[in-house]
Amino acid sequence: MSIVLPALAVAFAAFCVWLAVRIVNRRERWAKRTAVGLAVVLVLYPLSAGPATWILHHCDLPKPAFRFILKLYGPLGLFEAHSPSPVRNALAAYQGFFVNLGGPSRL
Repeated sequence: MSIVLPALAVAFAAFCVWLAVRIVNRRERWAKRTAVGLAVVLVLYPLSAGPATWILHHCDLPKPAFRFILKLYGPLGLFEAHSPSPVRNALAAYQGFFVNLGGPSRL
């Protein structure tokens, strides 16, 4: 497991460089759209963790849906656990805002 994450990081960096070359040298439209889509996904995934936290704490979900949400945001939880304390505190405060939003938690 210790080699998988660095290998994925190197592969992602190589993909970004390859995509940048396609955008700059060939001016391909699909490459520009892919870069924009990738940026949107990388921003929206962490931002959607807040509403997902609210759903987990305030909605009566069936167990499969509850487990699905936990698995979906598991990588973000690992990132939060292994990040520096300012990043960890910011993510915890963001999710804590949604836990307290709209009344007491059901959990």
